[in-house]
Amino acid sequence: MGYITKYGSAWGAIPQTPGKVLWVSPSDTYSVDGQTGVSASDGADGLSPERALRTIAQAVTLATANAGDIICLLPGAHTTTAALPVSKAGLTFVGLPYQPEGDGIQAIPQASITGTAAIGVAVTAADVSFYNIKFIPITQFQAVTFTTAAHRLRFKHCMVDMVGVTGHANTKGITGTGATQAPVGLRVQSCFFRAGVATTSSGFALDISAATEYIVEKCLIYHNGFIASAVAWTAACKVNDNSNGVWRDNDLIASNVAVAVTGFIVGVTMTGAGQVQFFGNRTTVNTSGAAFTGWAAADADLCNNYISTVAGGTGGTLITSTT
Repeated sequence: MGYITKYGSAWGAIPQTPGKVLWVSPSDTYSVDGQTGVSASDGADGLSPERALRTIAQAVTLATANAGDIICLLPGAHTTTAALPVSKAGLTFVGLPYQPEGDGIQAIPQASITGTAAIGVAVTAADVSFYNIKFIPITQFQAVTFTTAAHRLRFKHCMVDMVGVTGHANTKGITGTGATQAPVGLRVQSCFFRAGVATTSSGFALDISAATEYIVEKCLIYHNGFIASAVAWTAACKVNDNSNGVWRDNDLIASNVAVAVTGFIVGVTMTGAGQVQFFGNRTTVNTSGAAFTGWAAADADLCNNYISTVAGGTGGTLITSTT
């Protein structure tokens, strides 16, 4: 259950849960409740902030599937030496501190997860959720992968940070393990995807794979073209054949007209009419290609999507093409 503090408040109230709350420190020692140098250990039970575990992997080991268990990540850089297997259904991961402010983009999360030699997080179970966590991929690996079994996978107020990572086509953010992975009910809400590399473009920040009944909404997908020796981003997001879902109310930003984004949301080998809907998305004029590329005319439905105009102008031009 949630941990009741001496101040009368309940840790674990976001989100509220009937399960247990497991605490994880990003380092061997940490600070809590005014104490410094508190030791973290995978030999602890992890059930209070003063008895934090040392690794997320141990928290997953101690968690119970489908019991409402929450894994709370204390502020700092959490690392995985191998792909972190999330194979228990119903787990929720929360980065602290977390003070949700509506459905908009939050401050950059203070708790992060990155791999040191491989994929960061590998989700193979249903009903797994991530809140307020920054994911950082390493060169030629993915920050988070998922399989068809990851039904109702959810990311909210999270961030994928690909700025400064050595560019490579296989350096990716959140992605299916292959083009045919098709979980039902994927939700990506109010997240921040950021890229900006030198020499070679990174891969996709978000690859839907063949997910069905998904929603990507109120996200910011941002390319920083002002870093030293910045190169264009070949493609920011990808959707594969047999997927169906909605991209709604997202902002697609390329910051530098000289270092643009070739395509923000790319359709690959789509074969069905009206599979994907784009409703109320906005993009900058700095996109060298189109906001939505690689789609046959019948693949996607468009409603109120706009590309901006420089210095006001008409205030935006309606996007009418997905090819």
